[in-house]
Amino acid sequence: MQVLAGFSKKESQAMSLIGLAHMLSHMYMLAFAPLAASVMNDLQISAVEYGIALTAFAAVTGIFQTPMGLLVERIGGRPVLILGLLMNSIAFCLISWVAVSYLSFITLMALAGIGNAVFHPADYSLITASVREDRIGRAFSIHTFVGHLGFVAGPLLSAGLEAVVGWRDSIATIGMIGVGVSITLFVFGFVISEGTEIKKVVSVGDCLRQLFTSRPVALFFLFYMLSSMANFGIVQFSVLAFQPLYEMERVVAVVALTVYQIGTMALVLPGGVLADRSSRYDLIIYFGFGISSILLIIIGTGLPPFWLVVILICLAGAMRGGVNASRDVAVRKISTSIPVGTLFAFVSTGFLIGQGLGGGIYGYLYENFAPNYIFYASATFSLLGIGAVMLNNVLSPMP
Repeated sequence: MQVLAGFSKKESQAMSLIGLAHMLSHMYMLAFAPLAASVMNDLQISAVEYGIALTAFAAVTGIFQTPMGLLVERIGGRPVLILGLLMNSIAFCLISWVAVSYLSFITLMALAGIGNAVFHPADYSLITASVREDRIGRAFSIHTFVGHLGFVAGPLLSAGLEAVVGWRDSIATIGMIGVGVSITLFVFGFVISEGTEIKKVVSVGDCLRQLFTSRPVALFFLFYMLSSMANFGIVQFSVLAFQPLYEMERVVAVVALTVYQIGTMALVLPGGVLADRSSRYDLIIYFGFGISSILLIIIGTGLPPFWLVVILICLAGAMRGGVNASRDVAVRKISTSIPVGTLFAFVSTGFLIGQGLGGGIYGYLYENFAPNYIFYASATFSLLGIGAVMLNNVLSPMP
């Protein structure tokens, strides 16, 4: 990392540890995706009920994320990050061991959501304190790239383990990996800089007032929410939708999801270089999300041969991945007296609200409409996200 990206040794060590936790958080988000049918069959629940459990995970994360951001700015990101990852990991272990009813399943998913609430505020605060300003775009892109490794590894690992030990032991194994990473962060976390200049700059009341009254913050919150809803349909429901739409086995559908994630990763790092060299983050978002939407609509028709679908969904993922660093740098640019960790906690709560809404919406679409609508809905939410950025640019033009 140090040689390829030009970071100092200390910066590389800090980003590696932060990225390791980030990778686990993303792994947990998608660990259940290939296990959906097994979970629904074991617990005797419907797709809508399963979607609501995913909603509980996302909604609780959203509720706790901004308070976690305020906590990070006052006691530091390291302890918050370690304890959050540990809680998330233990909750997954408990799902495996004691979730024998829908109530216990959804309760433990909510507990995992509390642990999941720490990653955006802690990670972005720690990266901002640990990396030089002129490398922040690349730092964000590397952070996103490592997170997407978790998106790729999560479904593959859980599906592979399920084939050998069943879905419960699969989830328990993934949970124990997180416990191990939590211990690693506790032992070696001293290499991560906390920073001191951003702590206690504003009172809680003033900080919340600025968050809730800033128009750019509100519109980026909306953009995060809509882009999350767009992505949620692909990562959580494409495996279910691909099977009837293209008449394929589940393992092949998991491959398609994996290709989407690999495509996303392919342009994340180049997107970080672009973010460091450009000030027109809006144009990057228009292009990336626009092309991705068109490709998803084509996939949703069910007309292309599946070999072409694999290429198209890879490209759709790549277009989204290339936008991520520009999105994050654009958010950081609107931070004035609002601490960075708290700002990212707040706007990325839109990401979690999008996940929360997505669970019910996509579950309803899957049960009541043709599988094509999973892809059409994803494309529609991407286009609405472009509209939010356009509105922000009209009201507050970028230089």
